[in-house]
Amino acid sequence: MKTYYRGKRAAFYNQTWKTFSARTLTETCASIDLTQLQQTLSVQKHAPRILDTACGTGLLLQRLGQLIPDAALYGVDKSQDMLAQAHLLLQNDPRIHLTRAELTSEKLAGLPYEAAFFDVITCTNTFHYLDNPVAVIRGLAALLSPQGQLIIEDYARRTFPFPWRAFEWFIKRIDPQHMQAYTLTEAQALCQAAGLQITATKNFSIDRLWKGWALRGITNA
Repeated sequence: MKTYYRGKRAAFYNQTWKTFSARTLTETCASIDLTQLQQTLSVQKHAPRILDTACGTGLLLQRLGQLIPDAALYGVDKSQDMLAQAHLLLQNDPRIHLTRAELTSEKLAGLPYEAAFFDVITCTNTFHYLDNPVAVIRGLAALLSPQGQLIIEDYARRTFPFPWRAFEWFIKRIDPQHMQAYTLTEAQALCQAAGLQITATKNFSIDRLWKGWALRGITNA
């Protein structure tokens, strides 16, 4: 299947989507409960382990490394071209481990990690690509340690009077892998169906055209 994230689009992604990325990744970082993370680590007795799914060019991993300096950071993405940009940006930072992998509806979301391994998992600007979001969320939740946090952020489906159907048709012409965008309410319901306890939600404006949402969930176990 054709993908947006290759070649020149991957090479110039950070420049093309500079404002969009800055806004959405700021909200993603703000959604992490650092106090809860420290409480979790006081029980787990290890350095923070954070996974960024669909990490793209590594911008969020870079921010997470600044926000939580002692963290071991993991990133996965299905695009080799985007991972190449991440390697350039992150300059072989020894805290960061990049792997080519794709989110799926299989066990542990199809990712090559052990269950209950991560204290925080982020999934940004990716939810609209998932053909079975409940299964993917359930798989990511299984990768979380007890009281671990799953942070999901994405651009929002706009409602009337915004001409969303025409706009989404245009998105799919540019990015054929786009499946469906969601409102915050819809995304929250999907997360709850996957067994997450939602502890924080937020709608926000990205710019005049794009709106976004972010939520934080923990496992009920």
